[in-house]
Amino acid sequence: MSSLRQVWLVAAREMRERSRSRAFRASVVVMILIVVGVIVAPSLLSSGSAPRNIGLAGSVPTDLASTIQVQSKASGMTVRVHSYSSIAAGEEATRRSRVDVLVVDARKLEWRGQTDEKLRGVVASAIQLVAVRARATSAGISEQDLLAIVAPVPIANTALGSVAGRSKDDETAAMIMMVLLFISITTYGNLVLTGVVEEKASRVVEVLLARIPARNLLAGKVAGIGLLGLAQIAVTALAALVATSSVDSFDVPAARGAVLAWVVVWFVLGYALYAMVYGALGSLASRTEDAQSVAGPVQFVLIAGYFVSFGAIGSPDSSWARVLSFFPATAPLTMPVRIAMGTAAWWEPAVALALTVLTIAGLVELGGRVYTRAVLHSGPTLKLRDVWRDHHAPERNVSPGRAASSGTARSPRRARRHSGSVATIARRSG
Repeated sequence: MSSLRQVWLVAAREMRERSRSRAFRASVVVMILIVVGVIVAPSLLSSGSAPRNIGLAGSVPTDLASTIQVQSKASGMTVRVHSYSSIAAGEEATRRSRVDVLVVDARKLEWRGQTDEKLRGVVASAIQLVAVRARATSAGISEQDLLAIVAPVPIANTALGSVAGRSKDDETAAMIMMVLLFISITTYGNLVLTGVVEEKASRVVEVLLARIPARNLLAGKVAGIGLLGLAQIAVTALAALVATSSVDSFDVPAARGAVLAWVVVWFVLGYALYAMVYGALGSLASRTEDAQSVAGPVQFVLIAGYFVSFGAIGSPDSSWARVLSFFPATAPLTMPVRIAMGTAAWWEPAVALALTVLTIAGLVELGGRVYTRAVLHSGPTLKLRDVWRDHHAPERNVSPGRAASSGTARSPRRARRHSGSVATIARRSG
């Protein structure tokens, strides 16, 4: 059987086994609920705001109540206007919190406690408009001429970005994409790490290695979890699009289609790069508790690249940002930022992509060697230098029969759980 076929069998097994787990299904549901909640919650809170009550007392123009209603609708506020026969009755209603503000003689506003500036602006603008109309009528100015005089001048607002020619939306979109890339690469890379350690601890890997080379096994695990991660992200993104189309309170930053395509490409490359390293280092540990300590240096590099990439949003055309966008360890986070900000030349993403692909190819070879020599080791956690020091020594391996028997003896529950998929891979690869 070809190596590509073996990789696909392992990848299909990973997707099948993990998609059946309750933890994965729960994580999908939780992620969708969080994303939809963040989008929909502001709309629910704003739409559920209680109407404001305004009291009128004393000498009040007849059209003041209707003008307040018009001004409140223009401000996105719902109000109720109440008229009182005397100022004393209006003040008593204010003290008892029946109204939020009392308008006295269309000249004074009385509050119970702190002034609500937004409500004050609505009422004050209505009073001013009524007064202007009254003066215009006294001066013989028609309603049409008055509206032409007091018509507001439209003023456009433009938020300047940190880079000339790019808007604030571009910066926001770049930041959101970088955060999502970091979270995705970290999450699914750690799944590869823990998956390798779990299979090593349960001895399932010994059965698989009897039929499939270690390099193909590691590549299949990385591919399977990566494809499952892309599917999870796609489902979450679809739920987010449906939520944003249903509410008006959430503005999605504008992002070009080419930028989104590059984000997907760099997610695949970044995940493949770090997942291969996570998988190779995971083979050094014999227990799940030791997995994070083994992968500590890689996580430090990833986190450092993440924080440094934030600086690239403000200065994407600087020399250090250019260098980081070509360096394979930081390119998956920095290059999408420079692409979104429009400062990357057409050839720069292609060169960075080629360098990253070459690095991934090298990691497949090197990671496969580490995985081969360390994954069958039991006992204390291995060190990477010990694995390389013994690279000329004969590989410590076990026969398929002994591997299968030891796996059953060491962890019968886990062996039964994986027996179906392992047997399928062994039969098809045989």
